[in-house]
Amino acid sequence: MIIETIEDPDFIVEGHKRELLAVRHYDVTPVGSKDMVVVYREDKGLVITAFLTSKAHKIIEKRRVIWQKVR
Repeated sequence: MIIETIEDPDFIVEGHKRELLAVRHYDVTPVGSKDMVVVYREDKGLVITAFLTSKAHKIIEKRRVIWQKVR
């Protein structure tokens, strides 16, 4: 799920420093319908952390959206 989220996100938003946050919705996860958020550094090819949340909309609303998938 982590690699898939980075490769095909629904949103990419700015982090606090140079990191990016990739966000992708999954209807089916081990804990129900959730959004995967992956915090990563593209310039270093490094995944910092990843987590499932039901409140990704709050992350997206508070940060600058760099890219959004066209549906």
